[in-house]
Amino acid sequence: MMLSYDSLRAIPVAAFPRGTAIAIGKFDGVHRGHQALLARACELAEEHDLDPIVFTFTENPQHVLHPELSLPPIMSRRQRLDALADAGIAACVMVPFDDELLAMGAELFAERVLVRGLRARTVIVGPDFRFGRGGAGDVALLAELGERHGFDVEVIPVVQDEELGRVSSSRVREAILQGDVALAARMLGRPVEVRSTVVRGDARGRELGFPTANLAAGIEGLVPAEGVYAGWAVVRGERHDAAISVGNNPTFTPDAEPRVEAYLIDFEGDLYGERIMVQFAERLRGNIVFSDVDALVERMHEDVREARAVLSGENA
Repeated sequence: MMLSYDSLRAIPVAAFPRGTAIAIGKFDGVHRGHQALLARACELAEEHDLDPIVFTFTENPQHVLHPELSLPPIMSRRQRLDALADAGIAACVMVPFDDELLAMGAELFAERVLVRGLRARTVIVGPDFRFGRGGAGDVALLAELGERHGFDVEVIPVVQDEELGRVSSSRVREAILQGDVALAARMLGRPVEVRSTVVRGDARGRELGFPTANLAAGIEGLVPAEGVYAGWAVVRGERHDAAISVGNNPTFTPDAEPRVEAYLIDFEGDLYGERIMVQFAERLRGNIVFSDVDALVERMHEDVREARAVLSGENA
């Protein structure tokens, strides 16, 4: 079980007696580039009998430095922690990017945070890593400070997809917001996912023969562009094929708040109150205004057929 700390002060004095291999980054999305850092941290920890840990922030530092440019996170805090744990990380130190860190010089960061706070023996970062007040520190300075304070530095190259090019959080976010969940999944190395609790909706889907699991407000994860998707719903530890709707219902409630609802294919049962993970495989279409209920129902049958076909190919 991965340990998590929300401040340096919360770390017990006796923690990490062997020393640590630290992966540092924002880890928004925990995409394939992040996974390379995490895998190397775990490898080095195994080789040198260290604890593999992560140092990151509760929010993207850019949100603090440039709030006018703030973009929605790809994952919730809990989703990030779960992904880091799945990668084999022993502990995550996820701290606020506050005034103290903003004002801390690069040398003081290395001494106070990496050495005294986290007992660094090896630090793993990407080539664009910056640290210290005003981003004054780069990987070259980090290596110099490592020699002075007794830790090694390893720089992991940017992960390049052979067709897509550079893998980055910004590209993943853009793909999700455009509804290209297949492209985002390729960069993430797993499906785009949101989480919430199943709540009662207006029961219109049930009346039309397609009962859906409606996700409560406060959804964890970045919701894709409005439309209909093929994907999966994970409930009670079981994964079900699903046709997923994102947005309002333009035929019946065009002015309603957007929502996420999933029709679990070939599933029967009551899911109210259950935690649900909805995973997106491919966008089938955008939202459409239908002339009447019959046209809507006919299209819903077609959506389910398309979802079956897509998911059959995904699972082959």
